[in-house]
Amino acid sequence: MSKSIAVKRKPGRPKLDREDGRLAIRTAALKEFARCGFKGASIEAIARSAGVAKPLVHYHFASKEALWKESLAEAFEGLKAEAVQFTTEFSAREPQAAADEFARSIVRFSADNPWLVRIAVDETRQGGERAQWLKQNYLQPLQKMLVATVETVFSRAPRQFAAHVIPTIFGAINFPFIDDEVIAEVHQVDVFSEDYIAAQAELVAVMLRACLTHYA
Repeated sequence: MSKSIAVKRKPGRPKLDREDGRLAIRTAALKEFARCGFKGASIEAIARSAGVAKPLVHYHFASKEALWKESLAEAFEGLKAEAVQFTTEFSAREPQAAADEFARSIVRFSADNPWLVRIAVDETRQGGERAQWLKQNYLQPLQKMLVATVETVFSRAPRQFAAHVIPTIFGAINFPFIDDEVIAEVHQVDVFSEDYIAAQAELVAVMLRACLTHYA
């Protein structure tokens, strides 16, 4: 295979360099996988969404499976970084201030990556090899990291408190951005607006601060 592929682009549109091209493809792939599922997403649709020629997708990624894994891994590494920051903040700073900072950063991450949770929910619901890969490499390690932090910070919490508070907090973090159309229709709000994101972050912070007050 040739080491370089000329991509015909629309007039006036800047040419993507190698890394920008891969990023555009990965971003488009996540959106397509979230919208259509793995089986329903096509390389052609991903290329069209990314604004690149279909051969460029095949040039960068050996298969649709490889594209799925690399795209999910990249996104989950970002979420993992947020979780690591969460554990670091709560061990190094005053807990109430750490809760505020964590709420702002994690709600922003969720608003910027709504397709990540959609894909994880869809795949784990169906089961199979991709679900196992997600659980083993990201979902279970993330949960264990958060459980350890919760059990340390919320020292007076009842048994299995983590099993309640983690799903509750992450539901508040993620749900608005994965059910945005219904929320927009019912409440007449744009969940991706800066005002909504800031207000949702404050709500998550209030929930965390309340838990800290009661159980820490």
